[in-house]
Amino acid sequence: MPKENKVILGVIIAIVAFILLAIFAPFKIINAGNKGLVFNMGALQERVLDQGFHWRLPIFQNVKSVSVRPKQLDYQILIDANGAITKDNQTIGVETTTFYQYQPERLVEMWKSYGEDNIKSLVSSAVRESMKEEIGKYTIFDVAENQEKIRGSVYENLKKKLSQYPIALTEFRVSNYDWSDGFEEAIQTTMEKTQQVKQAQQELNIQEQQAQKQVKEAEAAKQAAVTKAEGQRDAAKLEAEAKALQGEGIKKYNESIQTNLDTQVKLLQLEIERIKAEKWNGQYVPSQVFTPIPLDLKGTIQK
Repeated sequence: MPKENKVILGVIIAIVAFILLAIFAPFKIINAGNKGLVFNMGALQERVLDQGFHWRLPIFQNVKSVSVRPKQLDYQILIDANGAITKDNQTIGVETTTFYQYQPERLVEMWKSYGEDNIKSLVSSAVRESMKEEIGKYTIFDVAENQEKIRGSVYENLKKKLSQYPIALTEFRVSNYDWSDGFEEAIQTTMEKTQQVKQAQQELNIQEQQAQKQVKEAEAAKQAAVTKAEGQRDAAKLEAEAKALQGEGIKKYNESIQTNLDTQVKLLQLEIERIKAEKWNGQYVPSQVFTPIPLDLKGTIQK
């Protein structure tokens, strides 16, 4: 066989082999985050393949790659006959997002007993039931204030409901609440009335504060007047006491002067008596003389 023909034949064989390889694919690559389910002539086997490269028997054996990463399921409860009913009989809508994943060790059970579509339906039903149950505990006015509490309760309830299935719940979110247009108008009216009440209450509070301010100012003025009067009274008392003390001082001063004068008078009297005593010669001088006192020629009194 000519060399050129050999080359052509080799190329044809390579192409045929490539085509056969592509058609029958005797190997399977399981990517990260996936598991492989093995089917022999369509029958699911108990063996589960991990990520990596695996051989298979063409035609007889098939391998299906299944993701075990969290799956996102968006579910919406509409405002209709099947909507969520609040404690005060109001219908509201809810938009939710649930994240779940298949349990790797129960992957064969999931595929045999449920299937991916059925699992999705079960999760949606559980979300609807849990959400309705929790919404029914609140009035429509309380829903907004308790969004996180409602979400947490629904999440815990979902985990209990779904625990019997070969899946694991990883996260639950509530992205939006909605209600009818009629109730929207009612809320708007209520908010306006509430705002009016709050404004009136605020004005009343301002008036009360002003009245309290006036009362406090009057009390302060009264207290100031009382304090001033008490100050004046105390000042007058102190002034009177000062004058009394001054008068007492003057009195004592005058008494002191009088005492000194009396003392001086007595001293003068004593001095006079002393002088008299010094000039008296011892003769008796009658106190009552009715005849001339006899005198000698020298002018002295005769004995």
